[in-house]
Amino acid sequence: MIQAGFAIENPHTGSRLVVIESDAETGGMGWVVESHNVPHAGPDVPEHLHLSWTERFEIIAGVAHYSIDGVQRTAGSGDVIVVHPNQRHIHPWNAGETELVYRQRTELAEPNAGAVQDVLGMIATVAGLAREGKVTADGRPKSLLQQAAMLKLFNRYGLYDTSLPTWLQDLLAATVGSLAEALGYKAVNPHDVGEPMARG
Repeated sequence: MIQAGFAIENPHTGSRLVVIESDAETGGMGWVVESHNVPHAGPDVPEHLHLSWTERFEIIAGVAHYSIDGVQRTAGSGDVIVVHPNQRHIHPWNAGETELVYRQRTELAEPNAGAVQDVLGMIATVAGLAREGKVTADGRPKSLLQQAAMLKLFNRYGLYDTSLPTWLQDLLAATVGSLAEALGYKAVNPHDVGEPMARG
């Protein structure tokens, strides 16, 4: 279980994410993380949207680029960025010569502790794949089956990558995602979230 204080380090992007509040602190209504990003690091995740979630990003130190609905903007220390449901967006990334630090607060439409654990767990799993050299240049898992397993879990919570139509992602999640799960691919690797692996 991911709790406050849990840290996720992604060698692909050079970012370090620290969980400030998990479902235990928010009553399952979301989470708060603090992100530390090295200079010249690109975005941690590609452009995406949430059907019902709101995200707030407070820039604590440094200069950030971010994108909402295809428009790139810049923010600095003290600025707060709000992303509403159904807005295409890219999380802040470092636009300066010093470390970028920001706090992200994700607010769910209703309590869902499973969503909190699953999404944070998938972020940790992607970082684990990065440590093993199993991600592409844009940070996605190299394995299409691994991507499909994650897609199925993301779509369950109304999260969509904007590179494909949502109907196609739903179709791929239901078909290829189910096949991936049947073949043993996990959207959340227990090892990456500090849980012992199940013994067969």
